[in-house]
Amino acid sequence: MKKIYVAPSASRKDGYPNRYVPLLKKELARYFEVLEADDRPCLMQGLSLLVNSFKADVFLLSFVETIAFHKLAFIQYLMARLALRIMKLRRRRIVFIFHNPRPHKGENHMSRELTRMQLLLSSAVVSHSGETAGIARAMLSRLGGDPSKVVYACHPMVVSEDSPAEPDIPPVRDALVWGRILPYKGVEEFVSDPSVREAGLSVLIVGRCDDPGLAARIEDAVARPSATRFVFENRAAGFDELRQLVRSSAHVVFPYIPGSISGSGVLMDTIAMGGTPVGPSTGAFLDLNREGVCDVYGSYGELVSVLRHGRKIPAGELRAFAQANSWPSFARLLSGLCNG
Repeated sequence: MKKIYVAPSASRKDGYPNRYVPLLKKELARYFEVLEADDRPCLMQGLSLLVNSFKADVFLLSFVETIAFHKLAFIQYLMARLALRIMKLRRRRIVFIFHNPRPHKGENHMSRELTRMQLLLSSAVVSHSGETAGIARAMLSRLGGDPSKVVYACHPMVVSEDSPAEPDIPPVRDALVWGRILPYKGVEEFVSDPSVREAGLSVLIVGRCDDPGLAARIEDAVARPSATRFVFENRAAGFDELRQLVRSSAHVVFPYIPGSISGSGVLMDTIAMGGTPVGPSTGAFLDLNREGVCDVYGSYGELVSVLRHGRKIPAGELRAFAQANSWPSFARLLSGLCNG
């Protein structure tokens, strides 16, 4: 059985901040011997990439370009460059999962160079939105690479294959915003916008915000008088609670700021839990709108209109879509790409 290394390794600070890599490793274990299967935290991402560049037969790379923003960034950048060269000199297969057009923290010459190297040295490039796949193809064309190796694959979803579809629950609020709160997710802008504040909606925001300044600004906006009734709970909720919150909300809003965001694990979890998502008209939101499982908006005024008049997508339709785009299905696709 071939050995596969899935980047990034778990970090010393957070382990894995979301479930993407652990779920990916679990499903790929059907096809490969997964290195670092115990998710033990690494010292540095660049060092882990370099060490594993000598060990694996196949490499599945995500977020390597964000090394440019880690501690000792230049040293880690040099390690990552060397690791990519070693993978290629060993003639090992590289699959690059190109998540976002640029890292959430921005860009610099190191992040751009690592992205360029991954695009050119990879055997296949996978993107979770049609928009980002198009960007990857355009970049490869400019770089003299092969645009045909770019593949679009819907972001996979966690779904229980054997349980029946749950009945629809009458909504008790107009909108829910959930998930970790970061600047690019646009929560501050959403609760501060006059058209949203004057709409007379009921909005619950549940998510941990580790930035005290951002949390304080959101709390201040929520506390000011407005026709819309905001509730902000600065905490992480468990999935059992979130499932009930999602299904008892008419819509789940993603007020993300377009630019650095392409797909969203929270978006996919929302669909798998039977919620009706509403997001900006970009990236995966636009792809899923074409599939009939997500509403989109181009302005806060359009968002208010959707929240007032949009339909709640039936749970059965959402469940069928989730089952067609499950983690096992995604792992099968990657197995084919990794084995060439």
